[in-house]
Amino acid sequence: MIKEGSRANLWRLVSAGTLLALIGMVAGTAVHGQEQESRGFLRHRRKASIRSTAYSQRDDDDEDDDEDDIRQILEEEPPPTPPQGGKVPLGGEPGAPEPPGAEPPAAAEEEKKEEAPPAPWGLTDLWDQDDGSNWLKDNQWKIGGNIDQSFTGNFGSPRDRFNGPVTWTDRSNDYQLNQLWIYIERATDTTKKDWDVGGRFDAFFGTNYRFDTETGLENNNFRFNSQHAFYGFALPQFYLETAYKKVKVKWGHFISPVGYFTVDMTQNFFNTLPYTFQYGEPFTHTGAVATYTVNDRWTLGGGVVRGWDNFDGSGVGTKNLAPIAQITYTWEDKSSLYYFSIFSNEANGFGTDVSPRYLQTMVYSKPLTEKLNYVAQSDFGIQSNTNNAVGGGTSRWYGLNQYLFYVQNERWTWGFNFEWFRDEEGFRVGGFLPVPPSTPANSVQSGLSTNRSGYAGNFFQWTMGPKWQFHKNMFLRPNLRFDVYNGSAAHTNADGTPALPFGDGHKNHQGILATDLAIVY
Repeated sequence: MIKEGSRANLWRLVSAGTLLALIGMVAGTAVHGQEQESRGFLRHRRKASIRSTAYSQRDDDDEDDDEDDIRQILEEEPPPTPPQGGKVPLGGEPGAPEPPGAEPPAAAEEEKKEEAPPAPWGLTDLWDQDDGSNWLKDNQWKIGGNIDQSFTGNFGSPRDRFNGPVTWTDRSNDYQLNQLWIYIERATDTTKKDWDVGGRFDAFFGTNYRFDTETGLENNNFRFNSQHAFYGFALPQFYLETAYKKVKVKWGHFISPVGYFTVDMTQNFFNTLPYTFQYGEPFTHTGAVATYTVNDRWTLGGGVVRGWDNFDGSGVGTKNLAPIAQITYTWEDKSSLYYFSIFSNEANGFGTDVSPRYLQTMVYSKPLTEKLNYVAQSDFGIQSNTNNAVGGGTSRWYGLNQYLFYVQNERWTWGFNFEWFRDEEGFRVGGFLPVPPSTPANSVQSGLSTNRSGYAGNFFQWTMGPKWQFHKNMFLRPNLRFDVYNGSAAHTNADGTPALPFGDGHKNHQGILATDLAIVY
């Protein structure tokens, strides 16, 4: 993947992410005694308890009255026998046969399992054996993937068939196979031993490849990608993971842990993306990163990578190493705050030149009620010596993303997103898409012309809609989105008018109705 811009320096920001819920459990009781003798047994215990209480409280002067009261209580009807399903061993002996009508614990557990919603089917299940074993599952391996395909309707029906700077679902009034994804993973587990080794490999085919390629990886090695405008292959992850107790380290190529959205579209709530993710953050890294779970509250992380979306430093990439840092804090009510930062040398728009870039993002998540969750994310990026829309120099980009999610039931969840993103010097946001390093900068092979860039101003977007889980392996995500731009345009259209972000370069706003069908396996 190749993204426009570069960064540097320091500053801070505000945001962080997590969504959790509460679960309750109910336990039953067991009563000892033979069914035919249970009434006498309970009456005996009841009498003993009443006698003890009555004699301890009686007054010496009213001894006869108290005895009459006790006699009346003892003659009351005893409580009913335990309900069916309670375990009542004959004679109270462990392992004794069950009385008639009593349900064995194993059957009760089986009924509970049948009542629970079935888990989604996965490719790993293909290795299930008749005896219930599965070599992959037994050895912590998992194979899976998904298909995500979308259709995005644009109310303005632009002639160029692009939704301006809204990428991934970038084609207006058009169908896209965004990703046909597959992965194989062995997750590490140190709950039963101190050391473990695992890893993961991900690959996909689809229109999203244009945004998920790393400089020096897919474009240099997959000839197919350089010959087709909209469809190609990408390898977002292939890494080895080592674990020792509470420390885990990824070695290799992996999806960036930045922010709230991620590369795999099925893992996000909406299939349309915020500007912060499209233009403000890296998608993948190559290097090593470690995480340390201090306790239930604190998780720390850090490592070194080769900057943003950069595999080997070829083309517009850099061979310099960049430090990254991660901190997560979780409160008792399951609210959480996540901080991520990276300081690197990145392409600055002057040919193959690079300059320092700094980015930080924070995600805050809070459950407001059992069904209502709030998430806020803020980004701040800065890079020195850039070729921006205001004549060069330092470029800054920052914004605030807010989400509200309502879980109606197990099938329907509703979401609302409002975002403000500012590209202060017009360095980050552009309607054009990544192209291979050897391709001329003004190429339209993978997207819009570069005159649809250089927007020094504010972008606002509102997105709302449900996620409908109509099948355990399938869901739909229809959403209505409105985009508005307030700022200047660095380039002009053929007729001399400012090349605005939307509507063939003639509008500062647009409305789209997008939906996708995701199938996970």
